[in-house]
Amino acid sequence: MKRLFISLPDPLPESLDVLAWRLPGAQPDSGEAGSAAELPGADEIWLALPAGRVLLSDIKISRRALRQLNGALGNAMEDRLMLDPANAHVVLGKHQADDVHPVAVVEIAWLERLLALCRRHGLKIAGAIPETLLWRGDETAGPWCARWNGHDGFVRGGACAGFALDDGDVDSPPLALQLALAEARRRGAPAAALALESTLDIDVAAWSRVLECPVLPQTLSPDSHPPAINLLQGAYAPKRGGWLAGFAGSAELGRYRLAAGLAAAALGVHLLGNVADWARLSWENRQLRSEMNQVFKDTFPQTQAIVDPVLQMRRQLADLRRERGFLEPGDFLHALNATGGQVGGVAGLSYADGRLTLTQPAATDLDGLSAMLASQGYQVAASSEGSDRNLVIERSRP
Repeated sequence: MKRLFISLPDPLPESLDVLAWRLPGAQPDSGEAGSAAELPGADEIWLALPAGRVLLSDIKISRRALRQLNGALGNAMEDRLMLDPANAHVVLGKHQADDVHPVAVVEIAWLERLLALCRRHGLKIAGAIPETLLWRGDETAGPWCARWNGHDGFVRGGACAGFALDDGDVDSPPLALQLALAEARRRGAPAAALALESTLDIDVAAWSRVLECPVLPQTLSPDSHPPAINLLQGAYAPKRGGWLAGFAGSAELGRYRLAAGLAAAALGVHLLGNVADWARLSWENRQLRSEMNQVFKDTFPQTQAIVDPVLQMRRQLADLRRERGFLEPGDFLHALNATGGQVGGVAGLSYADGRLTLTQPAATDLDGLSAMLASQGYQVAASSEGSDRNLVIERSRP
């Protein structure tokens, strides 16, 4: 897919009289245009936003927590934002290992002014990416690269990581860059080198010494990979009609109008039938639950709170049976009686946690015993510990 990137100045101008564009892979691959009509042909138009306008970070958050936030990602990143979370547009990139997501943040008011400016000039924007992620160095430098002109610039530190630069001089690198490389070393992932593009005569040796990292002067090239993150998500996602919108507006629709009407009517009848059936079943369910509640109240009037009448009825009946000496499945005597005299010559037995263990049983028809116990809701397993041979009897698992 051919993506054309339009670079924007900061602060935003009142009018886009000059559109600085870049089309990776084309010849020429960059230039300027006076209007949207003069732009070279491409499949999509993307905006390259100034690095200082976009915060790139990451957040460790599970899918469940994302659902609970209900889109309010700014609240989860409030400690990293320099503005009110209500004024921040936060988007997620593709999740990485351990539920870590790359995050991009931009001020809502600034983004809305930008999109309004593009609409006034007839630009149909498919996405937006910080210029930080538009460039890369060669493979010898690794993922770290920077562009600096003495008063501003940016650094890219990974597929979806980077930040803006605003100080430094030819003999001393910007403080933000020094701190970022020191943090990378602290995390155990130091930069192999830094690819640096600059219009100034940088003292490479001094920069390398301060940064404790080789600095390689070179010209950055456009990243050939698809954009790592798109800032136009959620409320700012472009509206796409696709082939269906084109079909709906074409003359072909008239030929299928009758069939479409019949299909819509059939679908409506089907939906009405489903709604009616759901309403009937819902009413029957309420009636049955009401009857169960009433039966439980009449049987056990001393119980005040009724949450699950079926489960509570079973528990109450089980308590009554125990009080009157009835054996319940899983009890010691019930489990022992379930063997039905099929096991003899037992050297010892024990009962714990619903398991009856018979030690050194005499010759036993294990298959016959298993079949008989299964009919009474038990399962049997044979085990050996040294010279001891045991049979373990317990309730069958559902």
